[in-house]
Amino acid sequence: MISTAEFDAFGPWIDEVRTVDDLPRLYRDAGIDPAACRLVLKVPRNIERRNAHPGMHLYDHLIALDDETLTVLRRQDDAYETIRVPLDRIAALADSTRLLDGRLTVHLVDAPAVVVPYNGSAGAPVQRLIGLLRESYLPESPPAAGSPPAAGSPPAAGSPLAAGEPGPAAAPGLGREDTGLLNDYDDLVRQEPRMRLLNVGSRQVVTPASAWERLYRKARPLHLQAGIAVTDEREIVLVHRREWFTRDADDISMARTVLPCARIDEVVTRPHERYLGVDVIAVRSGSTRLEFPIAASASGSDRRL
Repeated sequence: MISTAEFDAFGPWIDEVRTVDDLPRLYRDAGIDPAACRLVLKVPRNIERRNAHPGMHLYDHLIALDDETLTVLRRQDDAYETIRVPLDRIAALADSTRLLDGRLTVHLVDAPAVVVPYNGSAGAPVQRLIGLLRESYLPESPPAAGSPPAAGSPPAAGSPLAAGEPGPAAAPGLGREDTGLLNDYDDLVRQEPRMRLLNVGSRQVVTPASAWERLYRKARPLHLQAGIAVTDEREIVLVHRREWFTRDADDISMARTVLPCARIDEVVTRPHERYLGVDVIAVRSGSTRLEFPIAASASGSDRRL
């Protein structure tokens, strides 16, 4: 089979598309003009190169960002579906990796989340995309200290997500097993020095409310993973593991979830239904509801998630 430029360039990396000629052939009729976009990325299929051939469609997603819309083209066999996301409908951005398993999730205020899997070794273009998406909904700068909150910018003081008087970006106290989270936190506050520490939730073994499950968990303990929350009063950023509850002590996955404060409609805290000493902070943005478990002592402290 005759080789093609698309096949010759194929690999696990996410490539930026700068010209129409660089578009994967599957998506060339979609009307995407890279010159009119802020960023266009093509995300390859999760296959080894030795299993690919020039006749295949080699890219599972094409992502195009312009000034008003994020467009995601998703391959479906030899066709594709088109998802268009107005930037003012983004409720949260979540990016996580577990070794080579990467996952970008764009939560929306009025539609199901858009999920883009990718090779975890190719995260730099994803981070660039997230940075541009955040720029799209952020005001130029955070409010000055002591200024009243803008209309429609929850959470209000006293809510579980309220910044209140966040502390300086000092090193959170976590164990050695969570050095990866601490390193990611350090990177975040170095890149964004206005971020201030809101909350630190340490890793712990949970206690089930059910007597039967407590007996079962004696041999198979369940861990609530650690998390760090920071804010600059425009956004809340959580540094955490991909899964909040795990059988094993997860020290290889990494995740960040970004919540634009102006899109938060409601924050409610309730005790976890199954585990003692654990609260659930539920954040509602339109029809989207995100839940973050946290040790009850942490959610009731002065620094709140």
